[in-house]
Amino acid sequence: MHELALCDAMLKMVRDISREQSLEGVRSITVRVGTLSGVVPRFLTDCWTAVTDGTEYDGVPLLVETEAGRARCLDCGAEFVADVEDLSCPDCGGKKLMPLSGRDMTIQEIEAY
Repeated sequence: MHELALCDAMLKMVRDISREQSLEGVRSITVRVGTLSGVVPRFLTDCWTAVTDGTEYDGVPLLVETEAGRARCLDCGAEFVADVEDLSCPDCGGKKLMPLSGRDMTIQEIEAY
C-alpha cells in the first residue's frame, strides 16, 4: 500500500513547512489526486489518520480532490477522459494511449493559523 508511504512523506513535508513558516497549527490539508495516479483516495485518508495518530496533526483532516485523467490515443489521435476501468480509446478501441493529465498527487492547500 503505497498510500502509507505517501502520507508519511506528506506529514514530513507539512512539518517542514510549518517550521519554515513558523505556523502555530494546521486546520486542514487539501490534496489533488489524479485518477490515473494509482492512488486510492479512500486509502489515502485512512493512511493519513494512521500516520498522524498521536502526533501534533492528529485530527487534522486530509481533504482529497480528484482530477480526471485525460489521455490521447496513439492510433487515432483522439483525446478523452480516461476511465481506469477501461483503458481503451472510446473512438477506435485502441489500447495505445498516452496519458496527458491525472497522473499526479499534489498538495493544494495547507490551511494554517
